[in-house]
Amino acid sequence: MGAVATLGSSTGGSAVSGASVGTSAVSSTGGATTLGAASITPGTTPQAAYFPPSGILAPTPRIARSQRAAPPPPAPAPQPAVTNPTSPTSPSGTGLIAAPVILSALGIPEIVLNAYRSAELEMMAEAPKCGLPWHLLAGIGRIESGHAGGGRTDSVGTTLTPILGPVLDGRLAGNEVIRDTDRGATDGDPGHDRAVGPMQFIPSTWAKYASDGNADGVADPNNVFDATLAAARYLCSGGLDLRDPLQETRAVLRYNNSAAYAANVITWSNAYRNGGTPTPSQLSESASPSPGRLADAAAAESDLPRDLATTPQPSTDGAATPAAPAPAPPIPGLPPLPQLPCLIFCPPADPGAPASVTPGPVEPAPGAPPADAVPR
Repeated sequence: MGAVATLGSSTGGSAVSGASVGTSAVSSTGGATTLGAASITPGTTPQAAYFPPSGILAPTPRIARSQRAAPPPPAPAPQPAVTNPTSPTSPSGTGLIAAPVILSALGIPEIVLNAYRSAELEMMAEAPKCGLPWHLLAGIGRIESGHAGGGRTDSVGTTLTPILGPVLDGRLAGNEVIRDTDRGATDGDPGHDRAVGPMQFIPSTWAKYASDGNADGVADPNNVFDATLAAARYLCSGGLDLRDPLQETRAVLRYNNSAAYAANVITWSNAYRNGGTPTPSQLSESASPSPGRLADAAAAESDLPRDLATTPQPSTDGAATPAAPAPAPPIPGLPPLPQLPCLIFCPPADPGAPASVTPGPVEPAPGAPPADAVPR
């Protein structure tokens, strides 16, 4: 069955000029559908003429590539190993790269200041009753090593070169004689001990208070984080409350039994706490960096009364006795002020001088007019 549809012209619209297109209908036979051929009348352009010819492009040939590994980098030139004198068995002195030194507003290198504050936070959790402030550790670090030699450390806080105190063989004045206790494993001296690191620990004390302050799995006295945390634990041993000025002084004296040393440490500590640095006139000239005389703290585990009873007291010599304040210079044109009596922090009275007698009110003579009476 088939049908033919023819497009013709319409009187009311446009028409295909001069042509009539005939299209064969779809025929179906037995369920199969076929499209009959279109009959195109003469004068009609085929539809295929409007489309460009198409075809399949030939693939571009690939360049053959071989799969191989990159060449290995050239081997570095061998360098002689430098043995760390503080640990002869391990060449840890190689590969240390100096970290940039950034000074804080207080003149403390940033990495060392971070070590002081880190130890303070650690002790707040371990011994909250100790009250250890970071600026006390900074005062000790300033006297002992100048804040790790001005911050000459690598990126993890280990000093580039070991900071060693004098050999404790008694040759220097004021130094104790301490025989070797670690076969030179810590200080590199098999004969006598010596102080090591930025906080100047002797090997016997470091063996009791060795700490890992930077969580690298190694307790190193040459690392500012490790040494500062060990110093914090040493100061808080014995149950001391460092918020008390007296106990704070005694803790510093346990670190180094020198009154001038303790005075300078506390002076630096107070200056750092107030955001400044002390003036030269506030420091004792007789104090020098500690020669590593950290006492062996075997008895530091004692209770507070016994620890305070055995702690040496600061010396009370004439230089430490406060003098009476000098009178103010007189102002021109005004009479000088009388000498005021001393009320606070007075020097002891001279036993050979006569006792001063405070004059009392003068009683007027009988029959005499009052002193304030104006004669008329």
